[in-house]
Amino acid sequence: LVFSHAPPMGSGLRVLQDVHIRNGCAWLNHCEGEAERRCFLRLALDNPQVKLWCSGHFHLSHDFEDSISKVGSCTFVQVGVIGPRSTRDHRRQTRLVQGDADGLRIYSVNHHDRDPETGAASVRLDADLDFASGELNLAHGSEDYDHSDWFSAYEPEESCYLAAPNGQVACADTEPGAVCWWHMADGKTLGVHDGRIVEYDAETLSPLGIAVDRDRLAGRQVVVVNEGQAVVLVQERGEDKEPLVEVVHPNDDGSYWQRVQRNKKVRLEEKAREAIAKQWIASQNKQHAR
Repeated sequence: LVFSHAPPMGSGLRVLQDVHIRNGCAWLNHCEGEAERRCFLRLALDNPQVKLWCSGHFHLSHDFEDSISKVGSCTFVQVGVIGPRSTRDHRRQTRLVQGDADGLRIYSVNHHDRDPETGAASVRLDADLDFASGELNLAHGSEDYDHSDWFSAYEPEESCYLAAPNGQVACADTEPGAVCWWHMADGKTLGVHDGRIVEYDAETLSPLGIAVDRDRLAGRQVVVVNEGQAVVLVQERGEDKEPLVEVVHPNDDGSYWQRVQRNKKVRLEEKAREAIAKQWIASQNKQHAR
């Protein structure tokens, strides 16, 4: 059994596109290189004795369809929150895992659903994992929320793949509802979804971040040039005017997704150094005052 704050990339758990994908903080080592991001899933896939991986981070409940997923021989589960101030969907839950030589049973302790007389939280069986067969059996259906606030990030499907993109892949009139993805000539994976251009990890197809956000893409056509040599945004301006053309360039490291939020570890280290400097200056001023 493995426990981590955030899940590995490729785990298949629900992640919020407007929060964790937009800010580049969904997965373990999200902002690191490809090898560092992929190493945790490979660890689980290369070691079949790893049967269960529990992670939190998203502050989501256990009631979504993709709060439990199975990749290879490892089951990944979302772990919710206990406190009322930190929940995103008003449900407060804890995981309870029981196991023996035959398998594991995964429960939810529902802190928001208590017995009116005893105050005890209700306990619900969510799934059981059989070691002999490797089968994961879900005990009940999901209670997905059917609105955009809890829309999970899209993972590409084969039916939407463009094998040899060359020309317009999304139109300004239909672009908000367009869903497609393709490989660039440099090996990167991009797609149009939910009115954005999103970059995906080429190996796991997990979303990495937003390359072009809604505001920038609105009213424009998405054109892929020469089978993935470049991505171009085209905005028509009428019959008598040349269209506005903008090339979507990769970052210095070759990726396309935009870093909206700086690395949290780096920001905390900066604050710590600033605090040390302020303390030192304060102590020096006291000495001089004497």
